[in-house]
Amino acid sequence: MKRILTILALSFCAAVTSLQPSAYAAPAPQVKSAKASKSAKAETVTFRTNLHCKNCVKKVNENIAFEKGVKDLNVSLEKQTITVTFDPAKTSVETLAKAIRKLGYAAELK
Repeated sequence: MKRILTILALSFCAAVTSLQPSAYAAPAPQVKSAKASKSAKAETVTFRTNLHCKNCVKKVNENIAFEKGVKDLNVSLEKQTITVTFDPAKTSVETLAKAIRKLGYAAELK
């Protein structure tokens, strides 16, 4: 009896391994390209601000970079500016300015 079960098990394993991968593997999911899924072009806005030190720059980078729709963020202590590239379908200039002001900094359009 053990011999028959062993032979059946080996036969099954041989049959399964001889199948081509496409015969037993699930089809790969189709993923849309990130470029194709963009609903609108990104816009860039620059705010004049009142940053004091490197900690101010760090605070802005850590908070504004994670706002909804923000694609790129450049904070300059020397120029006293915050440049934000964002998706206008997800956020607006007013929303970004409000988020900067909430951190305690000025956000005047340049």
